[in-house]
Amino acid sequence: MNRIIFLILLISLVSSCRTQKDVLYFQNIDQVINNSPEVYEEPRIQTGDALSIIVSTFNKELAEPFNLTISSGGSAIATNSKSPTAYIVSQDGYVQIPTLGQVKVEGKTRQELSTYLEGKISTYVENPIVNVRFLNYRVTMLGEFSSPGVYEAESDKFSIMEAIAQAGDMSLYSIRDSVMLIRTEEGVRTHTFINLKDANLINSPYYYLKQNDIIYAMPTKSKAIEFNSRPIRDGLTVLGFFLTIYALFK
Repeated sequence: MNRIIFLILLISLVSSCRTQKDVLYFQNIDQVINNSPEVYEEPRIQTGDALSIIVSTFNKELAEPFNLTISSGGSAIATNSKSPTAYIVSQDGYVQIPTLGQVKVEGKTRQELSTYLEGKISTYVENPIVNVRFLNYRVTMLGEFSSPGVYEAESDKFSIMEAIAQAGDMSLYSIRDSVMLIRTEEGVRTHTFINLKDANLINSPYYYLKQNDIIYAMPTKSKAIEFNSRPIRDGLTVLGFFLTIYALFK
């Protein structure tokens, strides 16, 4: 009987044994240079993006011809009450802006598009202000997260650690030094692997995410071992229980 109990404990330990070093983020943070310049590249507009473009002037009525309404037509859709009407970037990289017509937006940053539109609109009205923002800035978190899913960012300066926090952190069964990131830029899909244990990540171009990034946290081998050994462990637990009862009343 003692052998059976020992076997049960051994299986439990083998299937769930992970050290602190397996789960800690940024383990070499003391080796990272402090006060180093932040590596952040403002995301560029891509085909299929949903944009909010709002024109403001000192006179509200003067701005109306440049702002999209549902009756204006063009490449727009009506969104819910939380979001304004959206400009959808066409496959050839354009949006239809009232009064201005077709405008090429693909490849521009929000600030570049804002400055460009202010220049175009200033020929009609004085000192226009154009606010551009993404309405579809979201990332997909798959695999070993507490709450995997699709998460929208409040800002387009959205780090991978913020995304992990929104997904409820990684589970103890995640491989933290080889997290897959799938990214699409200019119609080309690429992938890379990120080491969350390495603090140098904060100085890499992958620390800040881009719209429609996919993060996949792969499971460790110990999860497969635990899953496969669960029926055996459960069976041995039940057997141990009955053997204990038998020994007490023998």
